[in-house]
Amino acid sequence: MRLKKCLTRVLFPDCRIHWDLLATSPLRFEEDRAAGKDWPTEAETMIGLRRLDNLQACVVDVIQNNVAGDVVETGAWRGGASILMRAVLKAHADRQRRVWVADSFKGLPDPDPERCPLDAGDGHHQLARYLGVPLEEDKANFRRYGLLDEQVCFLAGWFKDTLPTAPIDRIAVLRRVATCMNPP
Repeated sequence: MRLKKCLTRVLFPDCRIHWDLLATSPLRFEEDRAAGKDWPTEAETMIGLRRLDNLQACVVDVIQNNVAGDVVETGAWRGGASILMRAVLKAHADRQRRVWVADSFKGLPDPDPERCPLDAGDGHHQLARYLGVPLEEDKANFRRYGLLDEQVCFLAGWFKDTLPTAPIDRIAVLRRVATCMNPP
């Protein structure tokens, strides 16, 4: 699917790649981007083609097997994985399911080493300028692909505050960001 290559910028690489943010060389770019091993400057997702392939297969499976429920992404960044889920629903003429996009839209919370010891010393919360993508930018990305409609619902805020009271009846597919952060 060309959409996945577009969302990851494998189809046409980022113009403003910061090689110091990458754990790769220009020679391994496509391989590492497919594996989600770098931090793109322009792409809508950093999860890579392999994870997008898996996500697509999961959404197709619930559609084909009539599994009840919506699809949810927790930790959307620029919305790429959620955009893919919406595209799969549209390609299969599924007008019942919603795509829930849950994110703080301002970056990561401070680490909580007591709850998650792996978070001790993690500094990702300090990267809000990069990881904190405003809600309006995510909406604009959905619009760019012609996929912002009434089936797309946004949950803005920290997960601990938004998810317990979210008006989601059933979840068929849940894509979540790791609860403990580790460097890419």
